[in-house]
Amino acid sequence: MRTPDDSTPERIVRFTVDMPESLHEQLSQVADRFGKKKAMLVRLAIVQALKDLDDDAVIG
Repeated sequence: MRTPDDSTPERIVRFTVDMPESLHEQLSQVADRFGKKKAMLVRLAIVQALKDLDDDAVIG
């Protein structure tokens, strides 16, 4: 699986995520603190979550 940082161009698709306002605010604060875009942080979180699920499937 590619990470969001890969320099090789890949077609990007868009989707919408509904979340509580408080979670969106936390995401905004973290993005500001680290100088990253919220979209990048969300992509990184998804990559990590999918990896964790794959790891659990192997162990479990």
